[in-house]
Amino acid sequence: MTEWQHHPDVSRTAREFADAYTLPGWVYSDATLHQREHEKIFCRYWLCAGHVSRLANPGDYFLVNLGPESLIFVADQNALPHAFYNVCRHRGTRLVNEPHGRCRGFLCPYHAWNYGLDGSLLAAPNMQDVKGFDKSSFPLNEITLEVFNGFLFFNLDKKAPPLQQVYSDFPDMTRFGTDELVRVGYHDYQVNANWKLICENYHECYHCALAHPQLHRLSDVAEFPQHEHVGRNFTGGPMALKPEFNTMTMSGRTQRKPLPGTTSADHRLIYYFNCYPTFLYSLAADYILTHYIWPTGPQSCYIETEWFCAKEQMAEADFCADDAIEFWDITNQQDWALCENAMQGLQSRGHLPGRYSPQESCVHDFDRWYVETMFGAEASSR
Repeated sequence: MTEWQHHPDVSRTAREFADAYTLPGWVYSDATLHQREHEKIFCRYWLCAGHVSRLANPGDYFLVNLGPESLIFVADQNALPHAFYNVCRHRGTRLVNEPHGRCRGFLCPYHAWNYGLDGSLLAAPNMQDVKGFDKSSFPLNEITLEVFNGFLFFNLDKKAPPLQQVYSDFPDMTRFGTDELVRVGYHDYQVNANWKLICENYHECYHCALAHPQLHRLSDVAEFPQHEHVGRNFTGGPMALKPEFNTMTMSGRTQRKPLPGTTSADHRLIYYFNCYPTFLYSLAADYILTHYIWPTGPQSCYIETEWFCAKEQMAEADFCADDAIEFWDITNQQDWALCENAMQGLQSRGHLPGRYSPQESCVHDFDRWYVETMFGAEASSR
């Protein structure tokens, strides 16, 4: 018996959009399922850790916590990026606890094993007389890391297909110059809601008229195209600004010049993508917004949000990105409150799966991907 047959209610989500039902409440709170998600999704899919600009100089590093794993992302002596498990090769001690910084290497706080920025073991006190011991055999355990459009993607599965193959059908957005952008803002949030609720919320603006008055004023969300871009591992589409506005800020206007390379059509749109499972990638004409979602439990997650602009924009005497940061910090907090409220309702015995609105086709794209990933493609035929 396949897994979905144990839970036939999820198979209704995998139907074609016109006949589909939303996910049942238990998939957002079940502890056993959460553990299986870690193994089947977060240990097998390409995940985005952040932008290459976080590792601009030799020794720059930051940590990512993914379930029980702590991961180090670091620039080596040549400013080339690496990713390692945050674990000493001696007896497993965690090497680094500061979430980010700059260092010359990694010294284990337990027995002083010393590692270079490239992960090589440089020194292991009093190990010279150990039979057969060779420092070159004990580097830090390295994680597969690739760069896509200026973003660092990692995969804990050594057998995973190459990143370029996974996103071969992703629309060409290189004109936004994301590989050369600079981070101009950062916020992080602890949210008491399952990670899937954050993704689903991002995928629709059915809620925007009521929940986001600032955003709703800037765009006719009823015209938000549904899943204009759909691939094996992503979904998304553009949202159009009203004619009197030129960006997503509190005023709907900005003096910032558009990102070099963007087109006149881009200047009227905001593009939204989810690169499955949890990299939310939003492109405006004058800045880029990203969200990285890290599950911390069945009913909670940690979210990092970053804003990026081009060096050419930052060279302007009056450059400031506070208007974009303020706008999305307010919007984020509105969304997190909605997700936390939904998290509570989904645990009620009175909750039954509903139907998707016409404005929620991207939500269905994501939910269907989730069902097929966790319960098998056979669920789609039910």
